[in-house]
Amino acid sequence: MKKIAYVTTGKSSQLISYWDYAHYMDQFIYADDLPTLDLNEFGVVILSCGCHIDRILPHKQQLNDYVRNGGFLLLFALDQADQLLDVVQVEWVDSKIKDWLWWTKPGGKIELYVPDAIEHSFFDYVQPKHLHWHWHGAFKGNHNGTTLLAIEETDESVIIDFKDLEGGGRVFVTTLDPHSHNGQRFMPVTTKLLQGFYPWLNHELGIDRNKIEPFTVAYLQTTGIDTEDTPPFLADTFEGTNGKIEYFGVRPIPDEVWDADIIYIPSICDQIWMQQYSDRMMEYIKNNGQLILNIEVAVCWLPFLKPFHTVPPVPYTNLKVRVQNDPFEFFRNMPEDFDGWSGIIGQYARGFSPLPEHALGLTYIGSEHAKYASDYIWQYPTIDGSGGKVVVHNGDNMIRYPDHGEYKNSLVRDICVGLMKYRSAVVPFAGVQAHE
Repeated sequence: MKKIAYVTTGKSSQLISYWDYAHYMDQFIYADDLPTLDLNEFGVVILSCGCHIDRILPHKQQLNDYVRNGGFLLLFALDQADQLLDVVQVEWVDSKIKDWLWWTKPGGKIELYVPDAIEHSFFDYVQPKHLHWHWHGAFKGNHNGTTLLAIEETDESVIIDFKDLEGGGRVFVTTLDPHSHNGQRFMPVTTKLLQGFYPWLNHELGIDRNKIEPFTVAYLQTTGIDTEDTPPFLADTFEGTNGKIEYFGVRPIPDEVWDADIIYIPSICDQIWMQQYSDRMMEYIKNNGQLILNIEVAVCWLPFLKPFHTVPPVPYTNLKVRVQNDPFEFFRNMPEDFDGWSGIIGQYARGFSPLPEHALGLTYIGSEHAKYASDYIWQYPTIDGSGGKVVVHNGDNMIRYPDHGEYKNSLVRDICVGLMKYRSAVVPFAGVQAHE
């Protein structure tokens, strides 16, 4: 599969924007590490917004050679980008918006426009109105690329696409800085652009992020109850998903468990015994292993766990579980009453545990406005977002939910599929949204 790389010079806005859209990318690159990498293994290399030119110029030959060898280079808001590029001819000029406050005035307009009769796949994903904010310089019109965004009453371009270069390479340059503003959580229109840009880029390369590669789930037999340790129906729910479930004892945990993509631990588990596996489990998670943990925490045998708390059972509606966030589509097939057992709530979960730092609550329990997470997801913290994820369920073994309907007993399957589909996504940034 072609891969997408993202180059950063370490600015906070660049990092946050990478974490927001890591699902659409494959490789995080710190600019200083460029000499250690063979860029030819990437279908696209993105230079994020606002990389200081002095940090990028030392890699000029490497980046231009990458394009000459057929690579696709994208540059966002790189001041004086013409100093970097020799594979295409562009002339950067210090162009600025006329009125920064155009959007606050009745009938105000910005002097950017999409050239008439332009036909480009970019606009199948990005609306022109999501390109409207100030820019950082422009390129003179004396180039042989395709201008996608231009400045009125000038010959200057703000977005240029150089396709089908000699050797099969491509260069896409813009003086807009969406990663900067998105990462600063300032100017929602920039987030709208990125929400279209990254799906477009994946489409251009023919990358299908919905495709699930084969994966294995190691189900730990912790309960001593046959129907819990080897649920007779569970394997059937994985048919057609590319997933395979295997069962293992825990006294001791065999070595092959640590090779699985996902480890699943039921709710009845010896938490004292599991303490001896704390370091091994954290190493597994650090190296992109995924863990699904059903637990009412009494022993914090993993360092991020916090003790379990019940919610008041009166009124009874306090026990109703509400899906609050679902960026990984775990609950996409769940009916509103998925948490009921034979129509009775309170079996799926009766409480919560406080969220670890940077965790994302998925479901809430308690009174109507309570924010007690009965389910949450946490990720091992790494700069490049490569740490594994942990789904913590404060309650019953999820294998039996929902107990009715078209997707009966499919919650565990859907969580596993979501973890694999969004394996490169970063918690909690994956749920970023912008509003009109």
